Amino acid sequence: MLKKISVAVSAALISTSAFALSPTTTADIEIFMSGASAQDKGIAALFGDLCVAGTLDTFKDIANPAKPGKAHSAYFCNIDSAKVAGLSIVNPKVLFHKRSAGGSAQGVNPVIDEQAIDAMVVNNGNCVETSVGSQSWECSINNPGDLSAQVSDAGVSDVNPEMFVGENTPSGSSPVDAAIVAAKMEVKGAAALVFGVPVTTTLRNALQQAEFGAADACVGDDTEACMPNLTSNQVASIISGQVRRWSNFMVNGTPLTSIATTAPSDTKVHYCRRTNGSGTQAQMNAKFLNYPCASGALTPAATGSIFAGPIILQNAGSGDVDLCLDDLNNGTNASGLNAAGKTAWAVGVQSTEKNANIALGYRFVKVDGYAPTLENAAKGRYMDVVEQTFQWRKNGALPLTGDKLAIVDTIATNASSPSTIATKVNTKFVHPWGQAGYMALSTNGFTPSIPFDAANPVTIYTHAPQGLALDNCRVPVVNNAVAGGNSEL
Repeated sequence: MLKKISVAVSAALISTSAFALSPTTTADIEIFMSGASAQDKGIAALFGDLCVAGTLDTFKDIANPAKPGKAHSAYFCNIDSAKVAGLSIVNPKVLFHKRSAGGSAQGVNPVIDEQAIDAMVVNNGNCVETSVGSQSWECSINNPGDLSAQVSDAGVSDVNPEMFVGENTPSGSSPVDAAIVAAKMEVKGAAALVFGVPVTTTLRNALQQAEFGAADACVGDDTEACMPNLTSNQVASIISGQVRRWSNFMVNGTPLTSIATTAPSDTKVHYCRRTNGSGTQAQMNAKFLNYPCASGALTPAATGSIFAGPIILQNAGSGDVDLCLDDLNNGTNASGLNAAGKTAWAVGVQSTEKNANIALGYRFVKVDGYAPTLENAAKGRYMDVVEQTFQWRKNGALPLTGDKLAIVDTIATNASSPSTIATKVNTKFVHPWGQAGYMALSTNGFTPSIPFDAANPVTIYTHAPQGLALDNCRVPVVNNAVAGGNSEL
């Protein structure tokens, strides 16, 4: 694949997208990764940390101009050989593709099956630099040749591959066979990611009015002390479709719609969920509905009623959820899901990587009295935490080997490093209510700090205790192999 405009001809070609990429610079190594969109910022930071300073160019699709890169992104740089052991080329030019469309399952099923899926091409005359020298590119994916079918070298998922069964199975795929995963795949637990329950800002404000009083200074405030609370039972009731209208959501016997100073134009409950195959959705199903972990567990609502409610809005990626919630908050339609331009109170599902700058029209709430901070998660107070995995083929027709394996394994290893997480990743996820994002795993050999230290973000809890295989259906417990049974309140 090709890189950027040469300095000598950039001025002449700046207005011609067909020549926006040099016809002479090709990649030494090209890597394709697919899967979890919730972790896009973390993966971008981890790859960028391997680059020789000043050489990184970033490419994002603009299929939806309101959310560049929500389906596809790519990163092109000289990888620093000092940071990746065993490379056969000194400082190779590496083009790293990340497909986010379809979510986590695209980093599981197609990787296992060696099935080719669409990846974004960046040398089809489809990418334009946002400004000369910015090294930031916007790319079309709608024209012939903008996408190409590629077998992903590796995948990333919010939860372990074995959870993609039943309702978590993406459309057109078969449920994951755990025996095939064990035989064919290298699965590496990388880090714990803290998820949250996002609600439209107007709903957050209404919950604040109900909890603190309509005239209280907390209404509209984004700090931890002023975050309103939902119980895990309330969240489960909403996402399983049991609550149809916000007038049915009672606070001390009074409908929430009667407490709020301003009610939305549509008072039906709206749920901006993810499609089947999303790891973000799979973790919410597990943590709040115990699905697929228990026989007979409820599943998340997939369809609703436009007349009675709830309204269920399916979203392919986390960027789509961003737009879904923002549209319902503001009466806009960047998502394409709000053609009527109505305002409505909505609940969604996102990792705490999202909206740290509070630019979008949604906010996270507490769950069972605790904000989704790293400290609360590390102390076992906050429950919506899962352990992500990277996976690649260790055998089969297309096993991952050589330079590609060295780079992917380094990314996965760095994803588990507390120093990398603290200094390269979590710095992007400081919310007004506190530090969120990722924690390293004690099962990868890292020692937790007691009391918790954000500079050494290691969780003492694990879904893989006593040497057992990682299973995010398991209730996490203290890893006494490194903690000696110690925990922290």
